[in-house]
Parts: sequence; structure tokens; C-alpha cells
Amino acid sequence: MEIKHVKRILTGIVLGIMLLSVFASAEISVRNQDISEGGHLDTDFGTGFMAEWWYLNGQAVLVSSDGEKKDIGFFVVLAHQESSMFNGSSHMLTFDGIYIDDDKKDFNYLETFVPKEKINNYISMHTPYVDYRYPEGLKKLRGSTSAGYSLKYATENAVMDLFFRPDVEKTIDQAVSPLNFTTYERSHGILNGFIFLNGKKYKVMKADGYMDHMIPVGDLPWPMNMHGWNWFEVTTENYQAVAYAVRSVSDGYGDYSYKHLTLLSRKTGKVISEYFGNEIAITETGWINEIGFGRKRPSNILFSTRDLKVNVKAENILYFNGTDPSQASGFVDFMAYDDAKIKYQGRAEEGSAFDEYLVSDMGVLQGNN
Repeated sequence: MEIKHVKRILTGIVLGIMLLSVFASAEISVRNQDISEGGHLDTDFGTGFMAEWWYLNGQAVLVSSDGEKKDIGFFVVLAHQESSMFNGSSHMLTFDGIYIDDDKKDFNYLETFVPKEKINNYISMHTPYVDYRYPEGLKKLRGSTSAGYSLKYATENAVMDLFFRPDVEKTIDQAVSPLNFTTYERSHGILNGFIFLNGKKYKVMKADGYMDHMIPVGDLPWPMNMHGWNWFEVTTENYQAVAYAVRSVSDGYGDYSYKHLTLLSRKTGKVISEYFGNEIAITETGWINEIGFGRKRPSNILFSTRDLKVNVKAENILYFNGTDPSQASGFVDFMAYDDAKIKYQGRAEEGSAFDEYLVSDMGVLQGNN
């Protein structure tokens, strides 16, 4: 055999091996992609009802070109719900809140229905990134943990053009009961960009952000499976704490069937410690009767473990009235942005918190106090 033919054969073998390596690497890459970022459908879980939302909050100092400063907290939620109950439609909804330093607050809510076969026009499904586009107005979230997230969101009084990059490990909250849910948390990162308030442009300075992606599922609308929850995230100089506590209908206001508390280091981005169930004692005081909603809520919340205490005030409140008295399938969510404190192994730091204390229609209907 001539040398040139041998060379051709060897070259072909080498190229074949290289192509196989490329295809194998591509297959591994696809297999290892984190599709927890993208959207889902009720058929993914084999349940009668599924909700899904992407939540981003931030605390920031805003500075305008003329030197005016404002301290704000804000949150934005982009969501959809899927069920045969919607008769071939997908329920899309979005809401947001802003807490401004001069005690001004703003809350907005929108919802619409789109044909279910067209939901992919608005939400990318089963992807390693989120791409959510509300059908009306400027309300978009796109990105991933590795690339960061871009939020473009406009309301009557505010426009947000923000970029969020997580700087801590992804953590997960997950339970089967009393609420069957999974939440993927990117619980701290840096925010950059601009916010327009009543037409005036402010640059985002000294900004901390938090993001999560929650998916509750079940045979009934998710609020019907529980009395409610208490959720918070707390940011201090060196720590980030995230808590989920869910009350069953029989728990009423007095107990929590599911409890999970995570403490992370803001310096390393790593989880320092996690606590579950009976490792956590929850003390809620300063109860306020919200007569207009037929519910009550605590204004002071303390989560305690053997070496960690997280204390959250819940006095600066926005109200999300999502009640549905005809079906008992709704809720009222008391959403606070307020002061907080973390004390870990004797070291105390003050910071801020976002807290949600939710009470379902079913919890009120059952009358458990």
C-alpha cells in the first residue's frame, strides 16, 4: 500500500475520532443542561393544576443625575397557571411592588388568558434559561444563572431596566405536603441598571438582589392545599438567609407542617448550614387583625435553631388580595419589606428582609385559629 493512501486512512480515522468526540461532548452538554430555569406545563407532572412563577426582588440606593437619592425595595413576579379547568387556555399573570424611602408604596397586578397551544409564544418551555414575555406592555424576563438575567418591566409609575447576576449557590426547597412544590433559589446577587420613577431616571447603586423560580402542583388550585405560608429572605453584610414554612389547613395559624431554613455566606456564595422541621422553632408575635380581609398576620417573626436566630419585622406591608370567595381557591398575601437581624453562633448583623405571610381562603373557611 502506498504511503499516501496510508496517510489518508489515518487522517480519516483521526477525523472520525474527533467528530465522535465532538458529538459525545455535545450530547453530554445537552444532558447536563439545567432545565429548571425554563417553563413547564401541567402535563409534565400529571396533575390537574400547575402554577409557576419567577420572582425577583431587590434593595437598592437610586441616584439621579441631579444627585437625588432614594432608598427602595421592590419585587416583580411573572407567572402562569395551567389546568384543564381553564378550558384550553393558559392563565398568565404578573404583579409588582415598590417600597420607597418616603413611605410611598405602589402595587400593580395584571392577568390575561391565552390559547394554551400558543403559550410557547410567551414562555420558553423546558429550556436551560427563562424567557418570559407577558402579552401586553413591556414585561420581560430573560436569562440564566450562568449568563445573568435581564428584566425589562414597565408600569404606570415605574420602568425597570435591570440586570441581575447571582453570586451564591443555587438552593432548592421541595415538599410533597401540605403543599406539593419545588422552588429553585438564586438567593443573592448584584443588580445593575436603571429605574425610572414617575418619568425620572435613577441609576441603581449598592443593590442586592434575590431570585427564585417556584412550581406548586396538585389536583386542585395550590392555595386550597394549605392554610398558608411564611416565607422570607434576609440580607446582611456577610449572610443571606432563606426560609420556607408552610401551614397545613389543620395547622391553622398555630403551627407549620413544613419548615426549612438555609444560611449562606455572601463572601463565598456557599451554604453554611441548613435546618429542617423540628430543628426550627418559629415564634410569631405582634399579631394584627386585618379585619377587611378576615385574616390576621404577625408583625414580628423569629426563626430559631441551636445556633442561628433570624428575626424579621413585617410592618411595612403591601397587600395582594387574591381571594376567590365563590371557589375558596384564593388567598391574601401580606408582603413586607422591612428590617431584619441574623445572629449566627453569637455574631449578630442587621439588614433587610422581604417577607410574605399568606393566608388562603381555605384556611379562613376551615376556621382554624
